[in-house]
Amino acid sequence: MIRAALTAAALLVATPAFAQEPTVDGYQLQMSVVRNGVTVISTRTQIAEGAPASATAVIGDVTYDFEANLFTVQGDGTDTQMMVEAKLSRDNEQIAAPRLTFLRNQGAGIGIGDEAGDVLRMNIVPLMPVPSSPN
Repeated sequence: MIRAALTAAALLVATPAFAQEPTVDGYQLQMSVVRNGVTVISTRTQIAEGAPASATAVIGDVTYDFEANLFTVQGDGTDTQMMVEAKLSRDNEQIAAPRLTFLRNQGAGIGIGDEAGDVLRMNIVPLMPVPSSPN
């Protein structure tokens, strides 16, 4: 009787670990420049924790460079928070350096206006893990 109760208690304690939502493998990071309501540049890349991402886009004679890092920050104890730090430059001049904090396995976005009248948008969306097929 005691052994059955201990086994049931152990299973009850272990069950939440099995019921947790799967962690994503990485994120899709999109940066775009909007001028007068029209997207003039949009670039996407994949980013993972501890693996920096970068992209370059050219429109006419203007070059946009984008660099980003993703890492875990201390949360409130119930959910893990992530932060993406990015740098966007136009013709080698930094025009924005947004930091965006969001919950792991969630998406988020931010928009920033600059002095040239452009709106810079950054969105991050989790890449869902591919379910394994039964063998």
